Amino acid sequence: MNKQFTYQIGEQQKTVTVERVGDHFRVRVGEVEYNVSVRQREPGQLDVEVDGQQWQAVVARTPTRHYVVVAGETWELEKPRPQRSKSHAHGSAPDTGTLTATMPGLIREILVTEGAEVARGDTLLVLEAMKMELRLTAPYAGRVRRLYCTAGQVVERGQVLVEIEE
Repeated sequence: MNKQFTYQIGEQQKTVTVERVGDHFRVRVGEVEYNVSVRQREPGQLDVEVDGQQWQAVVARTPTRHYVVVAGETWELEKPRPQRSKSHAHGSAPDTGTLTATMPGLIREILVTEGAEVARGDTLLVLEAMKMELRLTAPYAGRVRRLYCTAGQVVERGQVLVEIEE
């Protein structure tokens, strides 16, 4: 059975198709195909083999994004946002969204204040987890409705950190 995912990487939208084949996966990104094996060492930490080459990866998730760190390079994969409905555009109640900690860590820095207007992609805070810094960014333009954390605070996986409304 194939599973298909679509992600935004910068300005490019990529479709990824994943098929389980025995003990590994066949992954197609666009027209390029890879043979991939994955073993989870700890939550968020993976041993990955891609076409025979070994890698260690760290993966973190927010409600709308995946951050993947391999060999010191970070990729930010964003789930495409659905188009707004006309009723929303004509004044229905705004959407609110929360960003949560995808893994336990330390809030290294908070870059916004409650009430601040933010653009899509603006960095809201920096979470340090498993020897890496994750920059949590605004999934869409809006206003910071509430901050649920402070700089220097240790947070748990799933803990709500920021609430944004469109």
